[in-house]
Amino acid sequence: MSKQASDFMPQGDYRKALDTSFVHRYSHGEDEWSWDVGMIQAAQAFLERLDPQGDQHVLDIGVGRGRDASTFILAGHRVTGLDIVENSSWPLLRKRWGDRLDLVNKAMQDWQPAPGTVFDAALDNGCFHHQHPDEWGPYLAHVRRLLRPGALVGLNVFGVDDAHPEAGWREMDNQRQGYFFTDAGIRQTLEAHGFTWQGLEVIERQHGEARYLLALVRT
Repeated sequence: MSKQASDFMPQGDYRKALDTSFVHRYSHGEDEWSWDVGMIQAAQAFLERLDPQGDQHVLDIGVGRGRDASTFILAGHRVTGLDIVENSSWPLLRKRWGDRLDLVNKAMQDWQPAPGTVFDAALDNGCFHHQHPDEWGPYLAHVRRLLRPGALVGLNVFGVDDAHPEAGWREMDNQRQGYFFTDAGIRQTLEAHGFTWQGLEVIERQHGEARYLLALVRT
């Protein structure tokens, strides 16, 4: 059953709950999204739309175990990956990719990169739909500030399906919440925050209910 934004716990408390949830999932090997075929397909679809000449500086929001970051680096790009949890894969990733990969243990909306840092593209593969509703605006505004004009942005979010057609928040583990969007809802959200719509890809999830919606926009 979906809930309203007004039912949320205070923003600071939710931040702590979100951190607790992801620390638990990674430390217990319960991060099924790290191997979810749908999320891999979303990253590949995003990659296919990047400049084919390579060497784009890509912001990977919610880098996790570095699956998507590694894919982008193998395609010739550089990656900065952000995550609220630094998991056990990071030392090996740093050793493997060297200066092609920068890993940062920080929430998207809190992070301030070095002066002059501008990204060519950004992928959020499963983070935005967990953000507190009061943080949607600051989160998306910060993404836009970090990107050059015309940069490609991909947001892969939960989408409703026929069995559960109502958009809204759903309870997950350790007080973590997930927002499930309609196709029109994710477009309206991104356009309302100044992004230019490019298209939507519907992707089946390997784990859990509903679908993924890969929204593609430009700054």
